[in-house]
Amino acid sequence: MPNKMKKVITILLLTLLLAPAAAGAQNVYNFVLENAQRTVDNPTVNFTQTRIAQFKVTALRFMRQTGLEKWPGADERWLDVQAYYLSEFLTLFFKELVSSDQLSSDERKAHILRFTEATMENPLFEQVDEETALAYLKEAGEITPFSLNTDWEKAYNYLNTHLNTHTNEQ
Repeated sequence: MPNKMKKVITILLLTLLLAPAAAGAQNVYNFVLENAQRTVDNPTVNFTQTRIAQFKVTALRFMRQTGLEKWPGADERWLDVQAYYLSEFLTLFFKELVSSDQLSSDERKAHILRFTEATMENPLFEQVDEETALAYLKEAGEITPFSLNTDWEKAYNYLNTHLNTHTNEQ
């Protein structure tokens, strides 16, 4: 089964499983946001997990606020898709980072740069406050050096294509 088909089926299953069966049901966006916020607020969580969760919270809030400003009539399904792919993107990033432990320092930096480029090459909104959108890129030593203004679905797909191409070249 092709990767794209697996992704579509995964999204459909996730949507069906998380579809509101009762008034209090959560959507994907709220689920990801609440879990990330819980991690940030938990004093027993380590520094790295807290920083990753803080990025998620910031990215999700930026996305929602900017989306409501740019597209006042938009429904929340696009937020669910973006939240899902944000989580997938970060999971892929850290999986690749851990598996690249045998790379040289320069190769590792190039690997990280591919992920950063994926966020820069796939903006979600046309015009945004650049200072805010690029805050995680400008901060030296940031664990998540990504633009907040990212179409996470496109960035994830862009990266998968780029990583597969790069792997095949080796």
